[in-house]
Amino acid sequence: MRLSDLHGELAKRTLKEDSSLIENLLKISDTEEQFHSYLKDVDKRVTIIQLDGKVIYDSMMYELEESMDYHSKRPEVLEALEKGTGFDIRYSNTLKNMRAYYSVVTRDSDGEDYIVRTSLNYEREYSEIKRILLYELLFFLTLNIFIYFCYKNYLKGHLFLKIEEIRKTLEEGAEVTDIYSKGDLWISEFWKIVSEWQKTNLENMKQLELDKERLKRIISSVDMSILLIDENLNTVMKNDALNFLYRGGNQLPYYREVKHIEIIDIIKKCVDKKVALKEEVYISELKKYLLVAVKYLKLNKQYILTVKDITRNKEMLEVQKNFISNISHELKTPLTNIKGYLIALEDAPGEMKDYFLNVAKNNVDKLENITMDFLNISKLENSRVVNLTPVSFEKLKGDVERSIDGILTKKNGRAVYSVNLLDENGYMKVDFDKFTTILKNLMENGVIYNDKEEPVVKVDIMELYDHYKITVTDNGMGIPETEIDNIFDRFYRVDKARTSNVAGTGLGLSIVAEMIDILGGKLKLKSEEGKGSTFTFTMLK
Repeated sequence: MRLSDLHGELAKRTLKEDSSLIENLLKISDTEEQFHSYLKDVDKRVTIIQLDGKVIYDSMMYELEESMDYHSKRPEVLEALEKGTGFDIRYSNTLKNMRAYYSVVTRDSDGEDYIVRTSLNYEREYSEIKRILLYELLFFLTLNIFIYFCYKNYLKGHLFLKIEEIRKTLEEGAEVTDIYSKGDLWISEFWKIVSEWQKTNLENMKQLELDKERLKRIISSVDMSILLIDENLNTVMKNDALNFLYRGGNQLPYYREVKHIEIIDIIKKCVDKKVALKEEVYISELKKYLLVAVKYLKLNKQYILTVKDITRNKEMLEVQKNFISNISHELKTPLTNIKGYLIALEDAPGEMKDYFLNVAKNNVDKLENITMDFLNISKLENSRVVNLTPVSFEKLKGDVERSIDGILTKKNGRAVYSVNLLDENGYMKVDFDKFTTILKNLMENGVIYNDKEEPVVKVDIMELYDHYKITVTDNGMGIPETEIDNIFDRFYRVDKARTSNVAGTGLGLSIVAEMIDILGGKLKLKSEEGKGSTFTFTMLK
């Protein structure tokens, strides 16, 4: 406990005892004069205060009570009114000295409550406390000055001397045990920590150099151009691929390093908007198609440009388009005739005829599906017209189910629908042909590429303010994560070994993606191998 608290507790205890005596004196005194006669020669001050703060008696201001201020705001009085007793140490403007006050609420013989306050002179104790505090301040000030001079004239010089010894020891190649022998164990411990830290740093630096060299080799080996641009828009790093696109300068601004305005424009867009961009451009001077991607690296405030030559891919696509158009026209007419004759032979007798008839029909169905894929992809290439008309969902559903009924029956599958449309009659404003083709392809895939005993395809349709959101979920084989990026490419099929018993052109999902793009929508795919796939797409109204 602090010294000031000890003095305060002592004064409080003394005044508390005095208050008990005052209360007894009040009880035995018949008049105020008699009561005052007991207190007039006492060095303590006694004050009787009404609960409203009015002073009715003061031993040191006797007969002058009327001129005294109300004491209702005095700290010791406020505390007594709240808790029954109150104590405070403060300066008295009346007596011009420091005093300790103790107040207690009591009740007279008539049942009226009032406050008895006693006080004593606290000047001597207060002066003693101030003197001790001054001594303490001087002591700690002297101690700090002493410590400062010790540090400056001895400890600091000693520390520098030890650091110099460590430096010389390291230069001479001495072992750490040489420092132990001099008795400065804390210096040795410090050195061991620094040595471990330095060793770790050197190992990290070596690993970083290896990683840097490995990354450099990887960047050099890729078949696309990679260009790094700093925050000042100067080129700071470039690999050796597609060097014909650049001037080959050192630390040039990107608009001087890159030769072609088509690429410069894409970089400028990224610089202005700070967003990632990817665009295909055709450089007529080079007669090349390029896939240009620019990404803003926010952490380093840098830009990374990648350019890939996709001319060969474009040429292959052109060949495929021509092939699709030609083979569609060649196959459609004879397939129609073959199917008609086979249907006519269904009533022919003989078990062998039935067997061959079924085989022929299955193959015709497969060829017809292939032909329809070819025709659909050809239509997409030749026309991107959207024909939106109000169509009832039941009509859409009926058309799709007629198309996939055969495969559902064959594989013991089923389709489940959940439809939430704003139109009370169940009408949708869609391109009938494109929408049914999309649903047919997705649902058919969900059944065909399915190894479950009961394939299930769920279709959820929700109409929003300006578009439809459609989700097609199946419980099929799923798509490996490594294949998802390629699944919408033309003629691409996932793992031929898994689907060798399934006919298809690899065009179904490509057709879906292109039709959704024509309809102004977005397509997303989530798939887990062995659990199935979920295709989510939107269509503008």
